[in-house]
Amino acid sequence: VASSTMSASLFLRLTPFPTLAMLGRASMTAPALSRVACMQHPTACMSTASTQIPDVSQYMTDVPPPETKDYIMQQTMIRVKDPITSLDFYTKVLGMKLIMAKNFPQWGFSVYFVAPGDRDVPIGDDASVWQQCMMTPGCIELTWNHGSETEEAARVYNVGNSDATGSKDGEAVRGGFGHLGITTKDVYAACER
Repeated sequence: VASSTMSASLFLRLTPFPTLAMLGRASMTAPALSRVACMQHPTACMSTASTQIPDVSQYMTDVPPPETKDYIMQQTMIRVKDPITSLDFYTKVLGMKLIMAKNFPQWGFSVYFVAPGDRDVPIGDDASVWQQCMMTPGCIELTWNHGSETEEAARVYNVGNSDATGSKDGEAVRGGFGHLGITTKDVYAACER
């Protein structure tokens, strides 16, 4: 979500499936605008009428533990029903690049790592390719569980946004996943694509 001061930069709301729902400024609710303002100016939003918002400013200034200096935010994993449709979306619509694909037939799944930008595809033996991929920051791991493509339901995985998919009682689940944020210079051109 973007504020009115952020030109055309906007986060795209993505689900684990190749659909793209965009949230434009015109459709933003007052609470959404308030969250954006709080993200830009957190000290201005320390409490509301009904909720005490914790002061998190220390986390912006804390020095990370030295033993974490080589940690990399390497991946977010999303399960997909159709790997080809998903790869088409992430590579052709969002401009990511497939940098590694690996099959695990003994466990019934395959993984596809896509990375933002024009990344080099790792080369070498399997161990070397895996290591190079694991050192590439910002990947999305698309995991295809073999056989899910034959299930009749259009959606077989819960997206984590009050979704009933996969729940045993048919009731919506309050999941933890919300969205992946992708910033673009021209959100309107991105929507047209």
